[in-house]
Amino acid sequence: MRIPQAFVSACCALFCSAQQPFDLDTSFRTPIIQRNVNSILPQQDGKLILSGRMLFPGALNEHLLVRIDQDGILDPTFYASSLGGGKLTSWGGQFYVAANSTVRRILPDGHQDPSFIGMNTGPYFTSGQGGDYHVYPDGRVLMTGVHVLSDSIRGFEGFYSLVWFSNTGYLDTTATHRKCDGDISTIAQQPDGKFICSGFYSTFEGAPTGRILRTLPDGALDTTFSTDLVWGAAQGLSVLPDGRILGSGYLLHSGTSDTLKIIRLLPDGTLDTTFNNQLAVTHDLWGSYLELRHRVLPDGRIVLLGQFDHVNGEPRGGVAILDADGELLNDAFTGPGCGEVLNSAQIHVQGVIDLVPSPEGHYYICGLWRGYDDGTVNDTTQRFVSRLYGLDVGVREVPVKEPGASLLIHPNPASTWVVVRYDLGPQPANASISIRDLMGREVHRAAISAATGQLLWDTRQVPAGSYAVVLLGAASGPVTQQLIVQP
Repeated sequence: MRIPQAFVSACCALFCSAQQPFDLDTSFRTPIIQRNVNSILPQQDGKLILSGRMLFPGALNEHLLVRIDQDGILDPTFYASSLGGGKLTSWGGQFYVAANSTVRRILPDGHQDPSFIGMNTGPYFTSGQGGDYHVYPDGRVLMTGVHVLSDSIRGFEGFYSLVWFSNTGYLDTTATHRKCDGDISTIAQQPDGKFICSGFYSTFEGAPTGRILRTLPDGALDTTFSTDLVWGAAQGLSVLPDGRILGSGYLLHSGTSDTLKIIRLLPDGTLDTTFNNQLAVTHDLWGSYLELRHRVLPDGRIVLLGQFDHVNGEPRGGVAILDADGELLNDAFTGPGCGEVLNSAQIHVQGVIDLVPSPEGHYYICGLWRGYDDGTVNDTTQRFVSRLYGLDVGVREVPVKEPGASLLIHPNPASTWVVVRYDLGPQPANASISIRDLMGREVHRAAISAATGQLLWDTRQVPAGSYAVVLLGAASGPVTQQLIVQP
């Protein structure tokens, strides 16, 4: 019997449009007219806090801080504030946002938290050039950039690039603030409390240092870590579970002329030669000096983000996926990606600034673009924020089995507890189960004393989202399963 061609075409179209991880979710779009979204903070109810410079239809002025609903529509119940524009960080049911070279704490309804003062209203501090910031669990803030201190009582006068504040917004007069001969623009904390920093400087606290340095928890220079990066700065920094460090940006090693875009460092700061440190990232119109950041997925793959249109000569519009050792993959983001938009200088620009997971398992990207093409679907109505399918879309949960080792998680998704059943095969030595968040940070570890057994874990101690459960100690190597934690 001859099958009608129309039926064959319909079946092929259905097969080709099967949803895959990181495919575009066309049920979501924003009406933002201009100009860019710099940071996203997904909420438990599916809504999103956005920070940037955003003009909505019918509005006379741009908003710096808004909330949108699950479909991308502006939420009128949220106080659209002029305090915002930069990085968002969740904290205790509230959140912090970078604003006007300082940091503000915001209540859930969008109003400023009156218990955290405007930093410039306190004594001893005057903001200068903003950089990055870190929020401690108790609400204290470490801010980078270049700022002026006038605390003559304690001997802090002049320009400083690591400045501590109390959880009420006042300059922390118990801290030792630190300075360099330039600015620190990016910071990331290690599990041991130390900080990885990068910026445009050549000395820190009077000592020569590379463009990526490490400090002790109190900000003193860690002399056990050293790089020979003499130019550029990293806009993205990540500390991997094994202590190695990823840096993305534009960096130059001493004695070389090759500009490095993404690198991996060993725990002592030397370049990890097992990583592809020579990845070519370019834009046809602007050349190779562009904003670059990254995010590390639970399985170790790396999502590269920035203002580029080619990676290793292959078309990639602002976002690309690499394996754990920095090699370009074709697993996702193989289309033209972000469409161009005119910026305030009437220059065509495009790029992804951040990628974040949501509690329900999606990913969101934000930045500056009009239209998004993932290689399968070209949606010209996408604007500045897009929703992508998560890692588990279309995946049937089955136990991961390898010779002599298996791992089974139930229930999955989980909302209060999960049972992790494991089988290592031979009697293990120094075996354990590690649970890691989307950034690769370990949130729980349990030692294993038997070859088979199970672990009961309370998921209420971590935020909703996607986690990697890793069985370590099997003779055949680590076994990994994805766990979805629901609210």
